[in-house]
Amino acid sequence: MRKKRFLLIILCFLLAAAMLPHRSFAASSAGTVRLCEAAELPAAPEIQSDYAILMEMKSGAILYEKNAYERANPASTTKILTALLVMENLTLSDSLTFSYRATHELPAGSSSIYRTENEVMTVEDCLYALMVASANEVAQALGEEISGSFEAFAAKMTLRAYELGAVNSNFVNAHGVTDPDHYTCAYDMALFTRAALQYSKLKEIMGTVKYQIAPTNKHDEITYMRSHHALLTDTDNMRYAAAVAGKTGYTDAAQNCLVTYAVQGGLDLICVVFHGEGSDVVGRDSIALFDYGFRHFSCYNLNTAESVLQNENSRFLGSNILQFTQSGESYVCLPQPMTLSDLSTDLVFHTDASDGSSNTVAERIYTLNGTKVGSCLLNVGSASANVNMTPLVKIAPTTNERLRTEYFGLALIYWILIGGGVALLLILTLIILLVRRLILRRRRIERQKRRALSRLSEDQKPMILP
Repeated sequence: MRKKRFLLIILCFLLAAAMLPHRSFAASSAGTVRLCEAAELPAAPEIQSDYAILMEMKSGAILYEKNAYERANPASTTKILTALLVMENLTLSDSLTFSYRATHELPAGSSSIYRTENEVMTVEDCLYALMVASANEVAQALGEEISGSFEAFAAKMTLRAYELGAVNSNFVNAHGVTDPDHYTCAYDMALFTRAALQYSKLKEIMGTVKYQIAPTNKHDEITYMRSHHALLTDTDNMRYAAAVAGKTGYTDAAQNCLVTYAVQGGLDLICVVFHGEGSDVVGRDSIALFDYGFRHFSCYNLNTAESVLQNENSRFLGSNILQFTQSGESYVCLPQPMTLSDLSTDLVFHTDASDGSSNTVAERIYTLNGTKVGSCLLNVGSASANVNMTPLVKIAPTTNERLRTEYFGLALIYWILIGGGVALLLILTLIILLVRRLILRRRRIERQKRRALSRLSEDQKPMILP
């Protein structure tokens, strides 16, 4: 009995441990890096919002985090994930017809552009309504169009979230209206935003301040929409010059939420701020974090010539024909004044390949104080197209190398051909001499026979008496 009880306790402990967020693993699997694990970061500003994260988009480096993995209510920033699924599953030029359920089953107090049943709009106009006006009935209509029902789409959202590397998310609707089972965290929202911004059209939509929808089959007038994002507009007088795109959110439970993407000085930063008491609070917090990131960090492209380590030969297995070339774009973000020279590298060869046609054979790992901060995949290709084949230093070949390649100024193959020709000529000469000797011998024997017959015939002649 005691043994069973002990095993039950151990099992419960393991299950509880499995349910906890595994932060380091999550960061690695999602292609992100927690820089605080690799180096001491510059002093960060104090912010008032309860949850926040600052991530460099290209490298996935996390420059700042505050309760970033804790469960939070995302409010309408949920629509970033909804928009991502629209880009992945629908065509912008297609038409969408609003259902009765999408237009009538709206939670109280929903933001809306007042669409009605059987109204028809393009998917592109719906995306603008979703991200600029934050229209909840549009979110529901898009979800229905993709999955057939609100519930099926919410399940698809949760599945897609974890495919992107989420650690603490669950969704029950497409718009973000408060529900106990609808939640995410700042880290996960940064991942969703990072994926959404890979679509240039969606980035454009998320950065749009004003938009108008042409009259439809149910609306005779133009529908005007305007963003209220504090860093993209003059709302609260805190427009931020580097801000490119973003999404707002608010409910009584979530308070103010703000997601912003800003670009400056080679850095592409994503800032997520949840649960701030006022749009001005989340706006100021976002600006403080952006200023911190742009001032104290630098991003390096690992594909540029200056990032290639001079002490490492990139030739594949010492061959003069094949060479490593980097596959795709790879970046690393470092706190100033660190540079690429502060990193260590390790070359890891791939022992198996899921795609037999792929030329990717290795990965160069970049580490800082033993922590991985970046990597780039390496293909193997022709060296002649990328590398000057003229040796910088002429090294005298060894005797064995010369014997394998050349002798007396000629390649060995030519000497083999010459030797073969001489041998063949000697054999032909010997054959000719042998044949000639046999012919001469035969002729000599024939003459001797004729002489013998001649003498014999003279001896047999009858003698004539006088």
